[in-house]
Amino acid sequence: MRTAIISDLHLGSACGEDLLRDAGIRQVLFEEIATAERVVLLGDVLELRELPLAVTLESSRPFFEELGSALAGRPIVFVPGNHDHRLAEPLLEQTALAAQPLGFEQHAAGSTDATTRIEGWLGDAELEVAYPGVWLRDDVYATHGHYMDCHMTLPRLECIAAAAMMRRFGTLPTPATPADNEQTRRPLYGFSFSLAQSGLAQQATRPSERAWRAISSRNGTSSRARRAALGAAIKAGIPATVWSINHLLRAGFSADLSPTAITASGVSAAMQMTERLEIRASHVITGHTHRAGPNEDDGEWALPSEGSLHNTGSWVFSSAFHHPGTPPGPYWPGTVTWLEDDKPPRRVRLLIEHPRNELKATVRRLSFKAKR
Repeated sequence: MRTAIISDLHLGSACGEDLLRDAGIRQVLFEEIATAERVVLLGDVLELRELPLAVTLESSRPFFEELGSALAGRPIVFVPGNHDHRLAEPLLEQTALAAQPLGFEQHAAGSTDATTRIEGWLGDAELEVAYPGVWLRDDVYATHGHYMDCHMTLPRLECIAAAAMMRRFGTLPTPATPADNEQTRRPLYGFSFSLAQSGLAQQATRPSERAWRAISSRNGTSSRARRAALGAAIKAGIPATVWSINHLLRAGFSADLSPTAITASGVSAAMQMTERLEIRASHVITGHTHRAGPNEDDGEWALPSEGSLHNTGSWVFSSAFHHPGTPPGPYWPGTVTWLEDDKPPRRVRLLIEHPRNELKATVRRLSFKAKR
């Protein structure tokens, strides 16, 4: 079955980085996937941690309506991630009530009001929710990848929270089942969703990304004193803070926040996640890190137990990762991963010719609409 896979759309982002709320960019995507026999939305399709649910759903409505028109009569598989984990709750409740363990691929018999609304917008397309992943072929498994946060060395807020949970309630066993991972992650997802519904999350969205923006900024308008102060803070404060976190939580976070280190941390964590879960597949497809790959200059991301790792990238444009005058890097948005009947996954970069200033202007316009 010819399958198109996309992830990390973050529809409903308060800061306007969710490019697929733009009609022109949606058209680019839907023209590409028009011939797909199946579409997989591999997590973080909705941004449910920043704005109230009703606002997020309404802003995502054009995407789902147009997706349904493009895929009429064909299946759309929605695999929730950490930012839209709320849509997995009915499925998790069903397994709990039936006293059944959470497997690698569970399908929801019921739905939330949110998924019912999305299903209506999709029209004749056939929606199914699968969690925590889905077998796309006998040798291909796809999951959003948020379980990798338990293995990440990057000191992101979620990774630190996962380390704190494991410090309090115990580390993941070996092997670790999906249910083991949910014990350390599910309470955090519920808390984040509740903050958004109360309105308290709007002033505290994506703090780790804001920190990265400050660290990686090349804004020439900054004063020399400000740059010097920032450099001193990074050199003196960041390592000390990471050391303190590691000491307190008995964790192994790294103070290296370079793009190379971020990529290495994500790939290594995904491999550890796959091994700990004992997923035996020729190809494991994830999202979550927003870093598409492997690209030609990466070489193969070979899994320790044989097989290969793949990442679907994202449809989010954050200027923190894309500096003026530089070519599109591996975090550039607009990636579709294709899976044919008997071939390895392949990636298509649909926005590679769209200049930085154009995408940045789109973000500003979408952010303005989100705040009205």
